[in-house]
Amino acid sequence: MLIYDVFIPPKVLITLALFFGIWVIRFLWLSALKRTSRRFEEKQKNWISVVKNLSNLALLIGIAVIWLSELQNFAISVAAFTVAIVLATKEVLQCFLGFFTWFMNRPFRVGDWIQINDQYGEVADIDWIKFRMLEVDFENGYTYTGRSITVMNSVLLTQHVISLNFMRRYVMHKFSIYRDDSVNLFELREPIADVINELILPFQEVASRYSSLISKRLEIEATSIEPFIDIHTTDQTHQVISVTIFCPTEEAHELEQKITERFMALWYAQKKKTN
Repeated sequence: MLIYDVFIPPKVLITLALFFGIWVIRFLWLSALKRTSRRFEEKQKNWISVVKNLSNLALLIGIAVIWLSELQNFAISVAAFTVAIVLATKEVLQCFLGFFTWFMNRPFRVGDWIQINDQYGEVADIDWIKFRMLEVDFENGYTYTGRSITVMNSVLLTQHVISLNFMRRYVMHKFSIYRDDSVNLFELREPIADVINELILPFQEVASRYSSLISKRLEIEATSIEPFIDIHTTDQTHQVISVTIFCPTEEAHELEQKITERFMALWYAQKKKTN
């Protein structure tokens, strides 16, 4: 015959003894109250309720005292688990809230050009966690770089989204050319202005209509589409000619190269004259 040793933790035995002791006291007390009279008076009914409540409270306090250390460890574990869950789901909740904010306001749609911080791109797709942009190089020809940018929707709660959608067709393109002080650039201002007007003439009428369309939709004063030339100097004693033109986005880089080429030809020709 096999005899198994069963280990019962002392706290379990103490808890059972406490439960049994309180139950016995409660039973004897209630029995004494019930024997005082065959008809329960209101005062006796109140005493019976008090006895039951006191016994339950004593049992609860006793169990809490016996198992205090275990309850503390359990509370700490629950708190740690709760904190971990909150930290793990915080980003997800923010992403969902960001998507809800986007859905209610629709600051941009798939296919729009936008800017977030220093990132430029075309919105390719969006879901409740993130949205993806196809990066556009705004410094070198407004062309796609071939890279995609994934942005979490939580960014929509903290960062400004700048719509660049109107720049998909026409853009206010600005560039600068730096030269030394051997030639007076003001003497080249009129010739280079003639070159610019010649280059932008084929699309000037369409650019004017597009500028008017933008001003009506945004409810702002129409932007001047006339080319602007600014000549200034730098701290390094260089002369700078800055050119601003309103032109088709896909032709901006090519126009910059043509204007730069004509300007350099004029500059070197003028330099030969001064020498």
